[in-house]
Parts: sequence; C-alpha cells; structure tokens
Amino acid sequence: MKYCRACKTRAAEGDTVCSRCGQPLAVLGGQVAGSGAGGSAPAAPQLSLQGQIQQLEATRNRNLRGSRLLAFVAAVVLVAILTTIYNVYSYTVLSYAVLSNVEVEQDPAAEQLVRISFDVLKPGKVAYDRQSGGERTEKVDLLATTGRQQLAWAWPSSKETGIDFRVVYRGGLTRTSVDRHFAVSGNRSGSMVDIVFLLDTTGSMDPFIKGLQERCIEFAGIVREQGHDCRLGLIGFGDVEINEPMSVFDPTSELEKFQNAVAAVPRTRGGDDPESGIEAIRRALQLPFREQATLCFVLITDESSHHVDQIPDLATALQSKGVVVYAVSRKQFSNLYSPLCVNGGKFFAINEAKFDEILINVAKSITNQIRYR
Repeated sequence: MKYCRACKTRAAEGDTVCSRCGQPLAVLGGQVAGSGAGGSAPAAPQLSLQGQIQQLEATRNRNLRGSRLLAFVAAVVLVAILTTIYNVYSYTVLSYAVLSNVEVEQDPAAEQLVRISFDVLKPGKVAYDRQSGGERTEKVDLLATTGRQQLAWAWPSSKETGIDFRVVYRGGLTRTSVDRHFAVSGNRSGSMVDIVFLLDTTGSMDPFIKGLQERCIEFAGIVREQGHDCRLGLIGFGDVEINEPMSVFDPTSELEKFQNAVAAVPRTRGGDDPESGIEAIRRALQLPFREQATLCFVLITDESSHHVDQIPDLATALQSKGVVVYAVSRKQFSNLYSPLCVNGGKFFAINEAKFDEILINVAKSITNQIRYR
C-alpha cells in the first residue's frame, strides 16, 4: 500500500507521487515507492507540473500559517506596549489638571507666605513643591471643579537659601510647571504661634479625640494661610488624683507627627466626674516654647476639673504670660471655664455645634487674635 509521508494521504498503487502535495510516495513498511529491494533507492521521479504547483501551494500555506502566528504574537506585544505607555502617560500627564493664568507670589507682609492662584480649565491633580533651608515639602491637591482657585501656605524659611516653589500641572498634552524663587530677609516674617491642645482622654471623649486627629492639619492650615509660623503640641489628661499620668507631646511644626501623637494618645478611665484640666494647664506652661511665639491653649473636656479654687490665680498667671486660652466643654461648665479664657480667648459649648466646626472657629479666632495683638 502506498501513502504520502508529507501529508499522510493514501495513494493508488499506480501513482508515484502524491496527487495532493506532489511528494514522492512511500510503501507501507518504510520503503520509498520504486526503490529496489537490494540496493539504494532510485532517484525519485520528476514531479509533474500539477505536482509542482501543489507542492508550492503546500509550502505557501505553511508559510502563511507561520506568518499569521507571528503577526498575532506581534499584535499582542504591540497592544501590551501601547497599553503600558498609555497608562504611564495617563498617570504622569493626563491625571493632572489643565490650568491657565497661574500666579505664584510672595506675600508682601509675610515673606514666608506664598500665595498661588490659577484658573482650572479641566479638573485633576495639582502638585506643589517647596524647598527652603534643606527642608522640602510636597503637596498634591485633587481639584474636582473648574474655576478660579486661590491658595496660600506658610512654613519656616531660611534666609540663606530663600524659598524655591514649584506648581506642577498640565498644559495641553504635556505636563508643565511654574517655578519661582523668593528671597527671605527675615524682616517681614509673620508671627510665630505655639498652640497646645489640652485633651481629656477619658472614654467619653473618643469622638473628640478622633475629630482632632482628622482636623488638626486643616486647623494648622487655617493659621498658616495667614502667614503665621504654627506649631502644635498636646497634653492628654485624665484624673491625676488616681495616679493617671499625663501624656505630653511638645509643640512641633511637623503636622503628621502631631496627628500620629493624637491617634496614639493613651486613653484614661477618669475615676470620678472631675478630671485634671487645671493641672493640665499648669503642665502646659512648662513646655518648651519659642521665645517670640504667641502661646495658645485649647482645653477640650466634657467634665469639670479638680482644684477649681485655683482658677483665679491661674487665670492671672496666664494673662500675665500672654497666653490666649480657649475652652471647649459642655455648656453647663461655661461659668467654670470662661474665667480662664484670657487675652481674647473664648468658651465654646461642645454640645451646641459640631466639633469640627468648633475647631475651625478656634483656628480663625486665633488668627484674628494674632493679627490684632
């Protein structure tokens, strides 16, 4: 029986080449058709024209299948490369907001205060980069609406290096930036302010502790927007009468560290109703403050305090030291804590407004007090 080894097609006994592909036929058992039994196989017969055509077509079909496979693989690789390029381009360029009329200026009254304004044509993110005295601050805003935006920030600055400020945004199809350098003479610096939160850490205060943690950066931002060099400190207290220690965190300009300190402040049981707010104020007076800084204390508690008989003398001491005191507590304790709110301070009823709104109002009040002192 004859068959074609190339295409595995059975052939008639009288054929010498395959009618499909034109290849020589073989005899079942491995011998090429027409070979001698005792010697080497004779030369294969010449293919007919039809056989040659069929052989060329078979070769072409094999090449086409190989070419199609290579084309498919190349297309997959090309799509993967283009997708990667687009994702990188989208993240590094298209994700930025399209801006126009970008202005970056140094405040004429407080030279460490930088004011930025621009028109948002297409929402997206805007990056800010500020360097001074070897310290670098980076910030990214995600703008969701179009229109005019006006922003301002202030940080401690170095006279030796000045301030290098950059705003990064998208201009059409490419990312662009506005770079400014501002000199710092030290003659037009805004006021320094050290703010200490005196925070009741008993169980009922958990919502207010969380609120301070979430809003402290916004709180400091309000003060800094007015050109003030702001630091935040913390004293957590319960009831020292039952030997609950205070938690003390010195004032710092690194807001993330302050935020972490609020989140990690140990909770206390508190014992009986009066807590140790008066003792916390006395402890706050011992913190390391900057010599020229305005001092602000913000007492936050929902209970009365031990040693209320000391309030008149303590209020006199606070007033003589120029400490601006704010008290945030329940309305029923207004008469108790209001005498401590000296030097333009104020009492806020914790049960008459949302706590985050109270914090923002305290921040605004602090900036006003500094402005008119």
